[in-house]
Amino acid sequence: MQTVQEIKQLAMDQIRQGGADAVTLSGIVREMSMSPAALYRYFANRDALLADLVFDAYNELADWLTGLELGAGSAVKNLDAVLRGTRRWALEHPNAYRLIFQTTIGSGEEFAADRLIPAASRSMAVIIDALAAVTGQQEATLVDNRQRAEVSVSEALRTWGDRSGLSEFSTGVLALALLTWTRLHGIISLELGGHLTATGIGANTLFDLEVQAIHSQAASLPPATKHLSH
Repeated sequence: MQTVQEIKQLAMDQIRQGGADAVTLSGIVREMSMSPAALYRYFANRDALLADLVFDAYNELADWLTGLELGAGSAVKNLDAVLRGTRRWALEHPNAYRLIFQTTIGSGEEFAADRLIPAASRSMAVIIDALAAVTGQQEATLVDNRQRAEVSVSEALRTWGDRSGLSEFSTGVLALALLTWTRLHGIISLELGGHLTATGIGANTLFDLEVQAIHSQAASLPPATKHLSH
């Protein structure tokens, strides 16, 4: 219905300007020159509107991923397409991405869990299928891609090290530091957004697993030439 879509678009405009907290039904009423009673015929309250926006965003992401051309290439190429496709969707739909992944609203913990959790699971299922297809494989293309990525990032890491006063560290240590930064903050962001609850796995457990993985990777590197004091 055109009126519903207009309401949702105005709400997304509010999100773009000030985040999810900026969504107000009164502001939408003013923009549309309609009475509050008329708007309530479509959405009982603000939560109902936000739930619809989250539901739409999750399904748009899932539709995007399921619409990727998979199957013709190798399992590794398919996984690459899914992972890169997720990022591309986020960059092209930043407000929808922030709504579902950077707020507690998108977790389904606050309201509409019966709708939002299944919708969120659709895109996760695509990622899981792509990961499962790669297990047990060590394709040459995967190794080559990693080596090319490591070569391309090494110069940038040296520049960052020089600029930040960290040039005494190897590029291996600097690379792991950046990956550690993104991985830890990724878990923390998902925890604060309430997204880990739906997995049934405690945030402490996931964080501990990541910390142990970082320990293992750090121990496998050559000895660092310098340690920073805290």
